[in-house]
Amino acid sequence: MTKTLKCFLFAFLFGFFGWNTTANGQSWFDDGLSPAFHKERRQALRALMPENSVAVFFTNPIKNRSNDTDFAFRPNSDFYYLTGFREPNAVLVVFKSPQGFGNGSADEFIFVPARDPRTEQWEGARLGVEGVQEKLGLESVFLNSEFMKSPAMDLSKFAQVLSPAKSQTEGGRHNATLNGMMEVFYTNNPSPAKPAAMALDKMMNQLRVIKSEEELTILKKAIEISGMAHIEAIKSIQPGVSERAIQGVHEFVHKAMGAEDIGYGSIVGAGNNSCILHYVDNDKRELQDGVILMDVGAEYRGYSGDITRTVPVKGIFSKEEKAIYEIVLKALEAGTEACKVGEDFRDVGLVAKQIIDKGLVDLGIIKEGERHPYFPHGIGHHLGLDVHDRGVYGKLMPGMVLTVEPGIYIPEGSNCDPKWWKIGVRIEDNILITETGNLNLSQFVPRTVADIEKLMKEDGVLQKL
Repeated sequence: MTKTLKCFLFAFLFGFFGWNTTANGQSWFDDGLSPAFHKERRQALRALMPENSVAVFFTNPIKNRSNDTDFAFRPNSDFYYLTGFREPNAVLVVFKSPQGFGNGSADEFIFVPARDPRTEQWEGARLGVEGVQEKLGLESVFLNSEFMKSPAMDLSKFAQVLSPAKSQTEGGRHNATLNGMMEVFYTNNPSPAKPAAMALDKMMNQLRVIKSEEELTILKKAIEISGMAHIEAIKSIQPGVSERAIQGVHEFVHKAMGAEDIGYGSIVGAGNNSCILHYVDNDKRELQDGVILMDVGAEYRGYSGDITRTVPVKGIFSKEEKAIYEIVLKALEAGTEACKVGEDFRDVGLVAKQIIDKGLVDLGIIKEGERHPYFPHGIGHHLGLDVHDRGVYGKLMPGMVLTVEPGIYIPEGSNCDPKWWKIGVRIEDNILITETGNLNLSQFVPRTVADIEKLMKEDGVLQKL
């Protein structure tokens, strides 16, 4: 393909899709969470903390990929939620009430890496102390090298030190600083008792379970990007494609629309692979028939979409595929309808399971009352900074964002008529609980048999290459 043709194709694809890429010209600080949001969240944490307590958060370690290359760094979600800081080797210390130090007082400290021209030449700019103060609005900012000799090293005067239990990190130079800080902290403040660690978990679950309007703006964008990718992927599916090519369509759209990453390992499984719940190899080639299950979501400014669609490779569902699909769709619709304020999330799962069980009985796949392995997972989970986000599972409240994702999976060799083998169907939507019911944030992605088969008659990205 000539350079001119490639340029034309790139311009054509963007014009054809009509994607809004204005976010691409902005920095994370322009369209991510605001410093005011993070500050308010730290204050909300203090309100939950017991008297005379302190909470300590370490960000994630760097993970080595191969030899001297590392995986792209992603901060610990709690750390980012409370600070907005996205660099490694950092510590946040939050006090219940202001503490005196030097000639002043503070109710929080953050320790961050120093700026270093040589490192930044290889790895990109760092904020440093002044940058964190200016961009993130934190005032008591220190270099991480000072953590070793800071008051945060010994917190014995506090009645409770709230921190997750010490985690295992990789060794080597890339985590030397983080490991050193953790070693000093946990030596002087022995790993918190399990009740204290659980107490901090409970507080963070409570804080993160309800999404603010600011969070919802970002999360809706992540879901929009995820959904547009599903639409383009569905249009690209036809006999002869590979799982990896379809994965590539999803992830191309993510990047083209401004997402920085995938929210989790992309699941694109055809035939019997559609029955593997967390299948991420995506290496089957020359697909000819059967269904292809796509569970793929984009991460945008730290927040993840999580949408699943299952479609026929040939563009038309077979009789058996359609029968299974219609049961799952009915369970999805009933489960979504049950997502209302005051309802128990466990009941949402029960509604969906009853429909799936009855449907399997009606098809003769199982007997009445029989326990079966064909719907082996729960109905859904919270969605946010983590694809399986923090939260509490009980009564539904306004501001929660949940997935509803029923499925039926009948792998080869199952105890039923072989005509049902190798059919795996999951349909997943992202649901915002509102005061008056719910809002399906991924409703725009086709999910009925008729709408999917209609969409698959259109050409997708792969057909334009």
